[in-house]
Amino acid sequence: MSRRDQRDQGALVYGGIPRANLMPPEVALRRKESARRRGLIVLAGAVVAVTVAGVVGSYLYAGAAEQRLADERRTTEQLLATQLEYVEVTQVRSQLQSVADVRAQLASVEVLWREQLTPYLAVLTPTEVVESLLFESDSPAEPVIGVTGPLRSPRVATVTLVILTTEPPTPQRWYRAWEQLDTFADASIDSVTLLQRGYETTITINLNDVALSQRFGTEEEETE
Repeated sequence: MSRRDQRDQGALVYGGIPRANLMPPEVALRRKESARRRGLIVLAGAVVAVTVAGVVGSYLYAGAAEQRLADERRTTEQLLATQLEYVEVTQVRSQLQSVADVRAQLASVEVLWREQLTPYLAVLTPTEVVESLLFESDSPAEPVIGVTGPLRSPRVATVTLVILTTEPPTPQRWYRAWEQLDTFADASIDSVTLLQRGYETTITINLNDVALSQRFGTEEEETE
């Protein structure tokens, strides 16, 4: 039987190393308390370290997020400034295009009446007096005046003359002279009335598109 077996069975063992605990229980208790306090201190230090690390990490993350936000805000402001510049350019282009469109519309129906009517009136003799003169042309905001009969030529403007003569009128002479003008489309004798002071003749003259001023040129010319 070995010594261990004898010790386990409570038998006396001879020749073994004597063991005796002569330390007072208070000392052992203090040592145990001291070890526990050291463990608590270490644990508390670890908690403090983790807390500080968390606070520092949160602060750094918040600083980085704030920096990113500042960068994004700066980028947004730059984009807005650039967009405003393009908006101004777009507005100017739109305004210029609107002016060009209005100008083209007006030029497409504009007739310089003094210049266009002078050759027609020059055909009349001093005894043939114009009592009234009424003219109309196409308008951008209204339908075109168009052709009024099957034998009429296309027109862009119409002039109505009331001519007073002391002798019977000679509208065929007027018509032959007007036919030589580039702006002439056609003409018609509306009425001839005998008055005490002479003959009153009403004539309608239609002008073709050559009579248009085209002061700003055609679309093709502007594009070139």
